[in-house]
Amino acid sequence: MHALEDEGLLASGTEERSRAIVERALAGPAAGDGAPAMPKLVEVVAYLGAALVLAAGFLFLLRSWDDLGDVGQVSFLAAVAVVLGVGGVVTAPRGERVAADVRRRLGGTLLTGSAVAAGFTVGVALDVFTDLGADGISWPLVAGGLVTCAGAALGYRVSSTAVGLLGMVVGVLAAVTEIGSSLADQPARESLGVGTGMFAVAAVWVFLTEHGAFEQVRVARSLGVVTALFGAQAAAVDGLRWVGYLYFVVVVAVGVWLYLTRLDWPYLAAAVIAVTLVVPEAVSDWTEGSLGVVGGVLVAGITLLTASFAGYRLRHRDTT
Repeated sequence: MHALEDEGLLASGTEERSRAIVERALAGPAAGDGAPAMPKLVEVVAYLGAALVLAAGFLFLLRSWDDLGDVGQVSFLAAVAVVLGVGGVVTAPRGERVAADVRRRLGGTLLTGSAVAAGFTVGVALDVFTDLGADGISWPLVAGGLVTCAGAALGYRVSSTAVGLLGMVVGVLAAVTEIGSSLADQPARESLGVGTGMFAVAAVWVFLTEHGAFEQVRVARSLGVVTALFGAQAAAVDGLRWVGYLYFVVVVAVGVWLYLTRLDWPYLAAAVIAVTLVVPEAVSDWTEGSLGVVGGVLVAGITLLTASFAGYRLRHRDTT
């Protein structure tokens, strides 16, 4: 305090008051100050209430779904979508500084729930009132998935949350995987169609993420790499397995490149996991399974250790 006074930053006689102010600022909010904790408490209570409402609605559907009839089922789902949508719009933040994050999360969750309910409404309506699902492709599922994705995207523009990102991914994956599996010319290649569709979605998703389409960048990146890994694994299950292996190689190459340019761990994790998955599977195919279970586990372990060490060295080099 005397040094501050000597520099002219503190008036003589105000040492005690200045010390109290500095100590209070360094200590942060007082334990007895309940204002900052109230929004979190309200958020927790709201989530619990929403969970109870959803549980009650689910129990009601289990008991009375068949009794509602076609019109009743569609009307019920539409009403749920409207109620959740109105609740999300009302809850969305409007400039409050203290409770803005709380309202954003609540509003985004409600709007995503509304999008899911709207998707189910469209899917059920098309299923019971049309014959669109009779030609091999379940168009009600495709339409429901696209509506869910579009609704979640609109809700994300109002209140951006990780739940909204998840709603978009799940919606578009439901549509794309249904189309991919239905267009396969052989039953053994259905998984290839599903995997290719998922991999395409992941590529577009990562492109949008890296071009600033989403606010929760790390969550968006994680969703993209997880979708790519599942797509590559699905493509490598049956049929043309080398296509799945090629997808894994792309994940490794792009993951390392994006990590070097973005320095975010989801891309490095994707590269390590992809190497760990593809090497044992490829070795097993090339040796026609002659290594056996023990050999496969050994190869997987060595690959995991090598990939992890390479990832650690890469991360250590870029952070020093």
